[in-house]
Amino acid sequence: MRLDPPPKHTMRVHELAKELGWPPARLIDELRRRGEWVKSAMSTIEAPVVRAIRRDFAAADPPADPEHSLEPALYGDSADLALPTEPPGETFAQALARVKAEPPLHHQKSATSKTGRWRPPVLQALLDEVIAQRPEHLHPNGECFGWELKKAEKMHLRWTAARLDGLAGEDPIVIEWIRLSGGQRPHLAAELSSASITPGEAGLRLGYSGRVDTRMDTLYVRFRDRRITRSEVIVAVRQWRQNTATG
Repeated sequence: MRLDPPPKHTMRVHELAKELGWPPARLIDELRRRGEWVKSAMSTIEAPVVRAIRRDFAAADPPADPEHSLEPALYGDSADLALPTEPPGETFAQALARVKAEPPLHHQKSATSKTGRWRPPVLQALLDEVIAQRPEHLHPNGECFGWELKKAEKMHLRWTAARLDGLAGEDPIVIEWIRLSGGQRPHLAAELSSASITPGEAGLRLGYSGRVDTRMDTLYVRFRDRRITRSEVIVAVRQWRQNTATG
């Protein structure tokens, strides 16, 4: 009597990468980001990790087994009731040739469903505007490199800590602070924000009595370089607000 083979508990990196439609290097980066120790595309992955990767990144439709199923397009027009029936008098050979010439619907659907993972807006801003400052077409497969994501995540942790230490406002405000500061020294943004100073005000070039002076560096840069104190920033912004209110 022949027994069924035991269930497969591991999977090689290149096998899962092929299933996802990824290059093996991208999957290796993702696994290392999750703390998994992998050396190459031939490394094995345990079943729980495989399930987690599939859950997060697999296409909505499971990969079809070519030995037991056909792509929908190869079933002919009957696979989609919205399509018109085949022309009258068309032979089987003609119908088969026509179907094979059409684009495979399954592959089109899978490609559009494999989008990047959602990220918090602040983390995405750090990636796009601080870490990966290059044209979108240079990203591998439309995604960032593994080292870029790790660096952005570390910066994101620092900005999250600053939000607990005085940095006020919703995500769009925090992103303005990131643009102003280049993503660096979030504690400085927290110091100014806790004094009710906005990113726009910190980016003003103010001189004597809160008047705009384009020859000066921004308040933020002068505060960052310790050329002025926070109290002096507060006074300058207060005077600027008064000048603006009185016209």
